[in-house]
Amino acid sequence: MTLRFALLALPLALAGCDSQAMQNMQNLRMPWDKPEPVAAAPATPAVPTIPEPTGASPTVQPLEIEGKTAKVATADAETLAVTDLTAAGEGWAASVKGTTARFEPAGGKAANITVRRIPYSGGVEYIGVLGGQPFVLRVNAQDCGGQPLTATVRASGRTLPGCAAPAAATATATPATSARPPRA
Repeated sequence: MTLRFALLALPLALAGCDSQAMQNMQNLRMPWDKPEPVAAAPATPAVPTIPEPTGASPTVQPLEIEGKTAKVATADAETLAVTDLTAAGEGWAASVKGTTARFEPAGGKAANITVRRIPYSGGVEYIGVLGGQPFVLRVNAQDCGGQPLTATVRASGRTLPGCAAPAAATATATPATSARPPRA
């Protein structure tokens, strides 16, 4: 009977112990009575740090790329050399010389437009403003009804197809020859 009282009194005796004594009692468990070990969570990789953007346009501040770089031509070779051209389509005609385009709509008044030449991978564009609206003459290196180039003009909110050709062949740079006879 004393053993029964001792077993009944054991929880009361343990309740009076401090936390260190309780921990020591938990370590005295039998192997089958111990809690399973908790697996450590895998370490999470550090978040990569991305430098703050400068806010500048790549045209103002170029993007830096590590390693070897090589220049790659992105403009079409057939249209890259074209600076002066004539183009026409149903209801329009245009010509470009330097930074000026002359646009003649059918039945309308011809206009001279200051344009900017922008080569791109598909051809070249001449961009300006006509009557407060965008003017775009796009030229691509594709055959067009006997002409070597196709053209598309966007003016006054309309887009019109057509064909184009270089106004004059581009001259290649050759060294000037002298009129003097060579030295002996």
